[in-house]
Amino acid sequence: MSGQGLAVLREGDTLRLSGPLGFANAATAWAEVKRQLAGIRQLDLGGLAASDSAALACLLGWRAQAGMRGRNLRLVGVPEHLRALAQVSDVSQLLDGAAMPRA
Repeated sequence: MSGQGLAVLREGDTLRLSGPLGFANAATAWAEVKRQLAGIRQLDLGGLAASDSAALACLLGWRAQAGMRGRNLRLVGVPEHLRALAQVSDVSQLLDGAAMPRA
């Protein structure tokens, strides 16, 4: 999938995201990644360019969706600017692999 600059590429049990992820394309990205979550064990974010709090919300939401299916979705290659945003938002432990609360 590619929309508004974000590309989502499936490679085995990994989804690789590259390009910008933010308010402009978060809804499209949310739906596309959620659609492809079955069988995915990790999201590779090393290719993310610009991102904002909408990107952080998507990441946490995708981890929660996987958790509801009994899986832990690992986030790898998290850009430093997203780590900083998670830290000031007091959710950095959720990016670092802490189990997501179950609904």
